[in-house]
Amino acid sequence: MKESVHQYIRLSGSPHERGVAYGAAARDRIAKVVEEYKVLFREEAHVAWEDAVRMAAAYRSPIEELRPDLVEEMEGIAEGSGQPFAVILTLNCRSEVMFARAKVPEDSCSVIGVPPEASGNGKTYLAQNWDWWSIGRGTIVILEVEQDPLPKSLIVTEAGLVGGKGLNVAGLGLSMNAMSVREGKPGVPLQVLLRHALSQPTVPKAIEAIARARRAGSACVGLASADGVVTAVEYAPSGLDVILSDGHPLCHTNHWLSAVMLLSGEATNYSYGSTFVRLDRVRRLSRQCEGHLKRKELLWILSDHAGGTDGVCRHDDMSVAEFHRHTSLWSMVLDLKTRTLWLTEGSPCTTEARPYRLEK
Repeated sequence: MKESVHQYIRLSGSPHERGVAYGAAARDRIAKVVEEYKVLFREEAHVAWEDAVRMAAAYRSPIEELRPDLVEEMEGIAEGSGQPFAVILTLNCRSEVMFARAKVPEDSCSVIGVPPEASGNGKTYLAQNWDWWSIGRGTIVILEVEQDPLPKSLIVTEAGLVGGKGLNVAGLGLSMNAMSVREGKPGVPLQVLLRHALSQPTVPKAIEAIARARRAGSACVGLASADGVVTAVEYAPSGLDVILSDGHPLCHTNHWLSAVMLLSGEATNYSYGSTFVRLDRVRRLSRQCEGHLKRKELLWILSDHAGGTDGVCRHDDMSVAEFHRHTSLWSMVLDLKTRTLWLTEGSPCTTEARPYRLEK
């Protein structure tokens, strides 16, 4: 099998040691991510890079309060990659710069959670497309993180970030899709919150970890586990609600579904371009496959092109500037019973998914 387009990095030791190893291994990719966000902050969020770095400084204290080890890890990433710490911190606050503070008119990511009753083989699955700006190609790393006494984790993310989507050795899986709120605030940034939630041994403890954190912005975090639990947590800085599967496929895109959140005053939709169509498609196709909804069926659903370039499987709209183009950069299916992360090399309609198994 040819070498993956994604970089696989094993990390262990102290938080600082993990960070140094990460930064050194992904040095070139981290530099590419920095250049990517200089463009995206300027062109999409209308925030100068220097202003983004200043904004990110406000998030250090909340991170230190919740997970001081992740500040140490970021310091190590900075040392290993040759980037200033302030730059690595800014990358880890990129969601807050792009979404919570600046209302970027775009949406991304489609998620499907599959409880055992719907899979037909007794397994629990969690799947998603990661739709992002196309200039992000070639920036992905897969981190295998030993972080005793917390569970060993397998994380898919952009180079330089400490959090992302993935699973842990306890059988917990995590997805994420972007949401929007009226006002963000300094607090724990999304990437740190994802890492914190994925560091928990069970779904209830992951929900509690998100609920108790001083949250900066908003997101929908999909949580599932090998023992059959499937939920989605919609959260904002103040409000939070948990959506249940009730034994059926649980689908989510980029608009609020919880009545609690919709009535809270925090929730808002920053785009109507594709999120409703994508949700309709993944729901209908999931129902069509219910009872035998496994990895191959999930990848088939995530390859759906209804809606054109704004479908579930997104593709570049060549009529807009390069920095405005979005595509499905990868698709992920988590088999939580076997602790296996299946990840495509690009859009799910054109590339195969490779297995990455997390061993105890």
